[in-house]
Amino acid sequence: MQSESLSLPRPKRLKLVNDVCDYIRRDPAARITLGDLGKRFGVSPYHLQRVFVEVMGISPRKYVEECRVGILKLRLANGEPIVSAIRGTGYSSQSWLYKDSRSKLGMTPADYKAGGPGKTVMYATGDSSLGRMLVAATENGICSVNVGENDEALLETLRREYRKARIIRSEQAERLLEGVRAHLRGQRVKLPLDLRGSEFQLKVWAAIRQIPPGSTRTYSEIAEMIGEPTAVRAVANACGSNPVPLIVPCHRVIRKDGSLGGYGLGVDRKKELLASEHARSHHADTSGN
Repeated sequence: MQSESLSLPRPKRLKLVNDVCDYIRRDPAARITLGDLGKRFGVSPYHLQRVFVEVMGISPRKYVEECRVGILKLRLANGEPIVSAIRGTGYSSQSWLYKDSRSKLGMTPADYKAGGPGKTVMYATGDSSLGRMLVAATENGICSVNVGENDEALLETLRREYRKARIIRSEQAERLLEGVRAHLRGQRVKLPLDLRGSEFQLKVWAAIRQIPPGSTRTYSEIAEMIGEPTAVRAVANACGSNPVPLIVPCHRVIRKDGSLGGYGLGVDRKKELLASEHARSHHADTSGN
């Protein structure tokens, strides 16, 4: 067995992590240990853990759990009984979820299944380089980012999205808004996310987050990355349904012919984001940083 390490070139580290993610997502309910992953991919568990955390920001174990929570959310949203939905994620006991359900779902399983009555969504609005910006979050992290012409329209869109939630302005959301602004300026900022989507959407969004700033990938390349090479149109749809487009950078996904394709915040903003990222990347290269 050959050992991999952090001395690997970044493209190879990204490919290793992408392959591990693909393997996990094929069957998140399976019992997968770090040792199993190391044997399968020819790396020591120690180095696999380090490379994975470096690229993804979380451990393989945490990634497995996030994939399972994504499946659980989809099952509950589709009306499946709670016990059956939990077992469908690979857990035989309900204690996995109930002992920490609010950190996993943002609410109790019963409330989530019912559509989140009484759920609180915090928000803040402010100026950005792209126009007026709204950032919304649950207690677990950012759930929505939008840009528009005025606060009233942005807030109305948020209310339509979370019809049963209590929506309030908060200082916590103000801090997250400032974090998103810093992210737009190219700063490395840890932004907690609370994303809800289908298993396929979560796979697409995870793959998109691997695209480095200043780079692009095609819709077909993303489809290949998630192991669904024929699902190019579905990848484009997942990009269009991305609730946090400035954090999950779907503006870095383009058509195979090199044209920009669509973008939920407008093609002009997509062009502006790519140009600013390219300029920062070029400056970093020429300055040696």
